[in-house]
Amino acid sequence: MIGQTATERWHMLELDLVKKDARNSGTASSIVSRIAPQARDASPPSLGNDLIAHLSPRSRRSLLDRCDSIRLTARQVLQERGLPLQFAYFIESGAASLTTRAGDCPPVEIHTLGKKDFVGVPLVLGMRVSPHRCTVHVPGKALRIQTDALIALIKTDTEVEKLLLRYVQATLIHSAQLVACNSRHNLSQRLARWLLVARDRIGDNEVALTHKCMAQALGVRRAGITTAVGDMEANGLIRRSRGRTVIVDETRLEQASCDCFRVIRSAHENSLLGPIALRVAHP
Repeated sequence: MIGQTATERWHMLELDLVKKDARNSGTASSIVSRIAPQARDASPPSLGNDLIAHLSPRSRRSLLDRCDSIRLTARQVLQERGLPLQFAYFIESGAASLTTRAGDCPPVEIHTLGKKDFVGVPLVLGMRVSPHRCTVHVPGKALRIQTDALIALIKTDTEVEKLLLRYVQATLIHSAQLVACNSRHNLSQRLARWLLVARDRIGDNEVALTHKCMAQALGVRRAGITTAVGDMEANGLIRRSRGRTVIVDETRLEQASCDCFRVIRSAHENSLLGPIALRVAHP
């Protein structure tokens, strides 16, 4: 696979999928989630997911053979709290939000998920029911794998297993840092941190999310977000338009953020370092 173009890799994958369909003739070509309809994408997989890109050719092939490419649409629910997990997802483009609730209060975001992420952490830990809701906010693409297929692969491919376990460790660090951030830092710092994390996840300086989404992510009133965004724009850090925020000065935005962004970024970067232990960058 090394040295091959994306098109060549796609043709190889397509041939494997055709052979697989032939072996399983009489079965449905795909299973539609009862949580939300998910359209299959006929375009070549971009291998845009960072986790998959860091697998060896052998393990990557083994995983891709079990995946199909789907389009992600706005407000699509990938996983619902309290329901069995039918699929896991490796996001290639777009963004999703993992949220939780406290009683009757509005949902609060736990993680912004994008091309660096995997949706299906409970499966890696031996659980089959989702404790959280995962909703698409920015349309894009993902590679989807059935729950049983992923569990079987984890049991037989130690490289995939170890990579996903390191990712779980990174998400634990991420969650713990958010607790500290939300209790110790002001809204402007937290918003800067959130925008930078979203930028990393989406892979673009343009974050196509509304003030309502930002308020939900940070657990604050929309009016507070509007004020904080206005201050950032006045200082030349960002530029906003309807439903979109563009990071204009990345360096100054990082300076305006708290150290939590660096800790979160470091944790996810180190999750890709193979056998090297995760190194947490303490502030």
